[in-house]
Amino acid sequence: MLKQTVPVIDFNKFVLSEIPKKLSSNEIFINKEYQRGDIWKANQKVELIRSILKGYSIGVLVLFKNEHGQDEILDGQQRLLTIRKYLDGTLDLMESNIPKYAELKFAEKTLLDAYCVYYLKLKSHDPESKEEDIVQTFLRLQEGSPLNKAEKINARRGLFKDTFRDVREKHPFFRFLGKEKRFRWRQLAAEMLLIELEGNFERKVFPDLDLPSLIKATQDYEKKIPRGKLKFYIGNLDFLYSSLNIILTAFTPREAVAFYLLVSYLRKHRASNSRLQDELSEFAKEFLKNLNSFSIYDEKPPEGMSRDIFSIYKKFKYESKILTTSDSLTNRLDIMISEFKRLHPFIAKDPKRFQDAEQRRILYFRQKGLCSECGKEMRFDLTSAHHIVTHSKGGETDNLHQARLVHPKCHQKLEKRLRKEESKPIND
Repeated sequence: MLKQTVPVIDFNKFVLSEIPKKLSSNEIFINKEYQRGDIWKANQKVELIRSILKGYSIGVLVLFKNEHGQDEILDGQQRLLTIRKYLDGTLDLMESNIPKYAELKFAEKTLLDAYCVYYLKLKSHDPESKEEDIVQTFLRLQEGSPLNKAEKINARRGLFKDTFRDVREKHPFFRFLGKEKRFRWRQLAAEMLLIELEGNFERKVFPDLDLPSLIKATQDYEKKIPRGKLKFYIGNLDFLYSSLNIILTAFTPREAVAFYLLVSYLRKHRASNSRLQDELSEFAKEFLKNLNSFSIYDEKPPEGMSRDIFSIYKKFKYESKILTTSDSLTNRLDIMISEFKRLHPFIAKDPKRFQDAEQRRILYFRQKGLCSECGKEMRFDLTSAHHIVTHSKGGETDNLHQARLVHPKCHQKLEKRLRKEESKPIND
């Protein structure tokens, strides 16, 4: 059994009339990064004020002194917000017999102002474990009114949390999404980031997106996130935003995760993504139209849809119900890739993108050491290999009959000329 963690605790009080000033000055600080906002129902608020007016105890608040010297709330936010609303006259008293604060007699108001609110202020016993002490205390204090998955993830600290929070707040992709609670969209940003960090798109093996996996990610990536993967993650969101734009306003988190998987896969595995933005836009509209043209309980396809296509989309609906498991992510991605290929056939990227030294050596002697573009001599160590059939159109690196060696400068001129020729309009 592990040794019990024993924090240093201060026990003290302040009076009711001090609450508005302490909140407005942030002397008592509500950290909106993990606190849930004003969520109490009207009857809960009324009963709290009734208890105070009768002189009953309203329990003990739990605070801790944060790095800015503020008393940050771990437990008691709803009580303090309710008291402030009662004192400033904005609390809905629900036609109860509770008098408004402004209508109290002088003696009653004086007694109420002096009502004591007691608190415990935590101080971590060990600076190394301070952050974890705070998180664990907050999570356990909420068990009476359980936090949901998104709120529990947002209570964590470290670089992983800072990253998905900043992306959620700043990237335009999230501004178009529907009216889910802000923590749910932060959870979505965390899920997408975890997919990019730990997903194997080659083998189509992905992490579970359950709470334990996300909490583990906050620990594994507490101090460092690979820069390349983070850049690719942002790039995927750029593609989704530019391609889907206004239709994102109707997206669910399930659909957003599925499209993230697809765009990340395509960017990694297609030979060319020059038209990906337009293709993804067209595909999304067709895919979502088909997906929403029938209910999961329907036994027959809608008019105009074949039974084979119907069964594919119905399977996708079932897999979406599961949502967080690794197998569900793999199965949904397989379906989306298959449908994308059906609607927009594409050539897969050659895993061996460039000729190796032995292949270039063979080409060098076949060409008698001469550049195939300008006909002049080349130094072997200063050569560049060119695909005659471009890689984006299926040119195979291992097929040396479709390759030539050229000077690097000749290669640049050649590529520029070919791009210019491809961009020319075709005459009828």
